[in-house]
Amino acid sequence: MKHGGSGDSKVGHEDLDWRIITAVADAKGVEPLDIDDRLHDIIDVDAVKQLFVGMPDKRSMTEGRVSFTLDGCEVTINEQWDIDVNSHSSVAAD
Repeated sequence: MKHGGSGDSKVGHEDLDWRIITAVADAKGVEPLDIDDRLHDIIDVDAVKQLFVGMPDKRSMTEGRVSFTLDGCEVTINEQWDIDVNSHSSVAAD
């Protein structure tokens, strides 16, 4: 299940945490508060933001993606902030 990004990797990144949680909840057919895993125990969202947005004196990635498992779903985020969630039962929860 794909969830669109902003089209501009520098816009809308502040709510990336919530977008990830709701994308996983949508894929599982549950409410966001029903997600068992804590996002910040799985991945450093601020590091992902810095990777794609950049930091002072450092360029951001113009192409790439980050993948991780959250609540039994494989989550992939690309440089455009598109979120792809694969909730196949073959994905093991960490």
